Amino acid sequence: MTRWLFLGLLLVSLSVAVWYAYLGGFRSPDVQLKTTTQPIYLAGRYFEGKANSTEFGPLFRQAQQVLDNGQLRGALGNIYYSDPEASDDTVRAFVGLVVADTTSQQLPPGYRYRTFPAGQRVVQARLNASYMVAPDKLYSGAKNFMQEQKLTSAKIYLEQFPADAPAEVMAVVK
Repeated sequence: MTRWLFLGLLLVSLSVAVWYAYLGGFRSPDVQLKTTTQPIYLAGRYFEGKANSTEFGPLFRQAQQVLDNGQLRGALGNIYYSDPEASDDTVRAFVGLVVADTTSQQLPPGYRYRTFPAGQRVVQARLNASYMVAPDKLYSGAKNFMQEQKLTSAKIYLEQFPADAPAEVMAVVK
């Protein structure tokens, strides 16, 4: 009986490891210091409040619905105006989609545009992985790079999760 239990646990563990690898969990992000050359436009909603608020989580699902329904073309994306990993209590974020421009698409009700300006020094972390595992790896990669290079974060972060390109976090440098 113990042997079958051991084999079952081994099979489950192996399955989880294969699934995690498929999602990109064992990959490391490519991190570099750069200056943004073009503005990045987002369509979405602003949120300020508790991270565990009942209003915060649905913003991500609404953005996915807007994308799935074809109301907007783009990629899931967010701007955090505070460190999302350190924000135990209060989050300031703009949640929505990264779009090509602000003129070619009709915004869904309640959505507004925001711009992540050009000309900013950022630490860019990119990883070809699922949005389920990418954020932790991207943020830790960007923060480790900043520590190694003795850079200071402005605590403004842009996340992008395109379907056909690597996931990305840009951390603005002071």
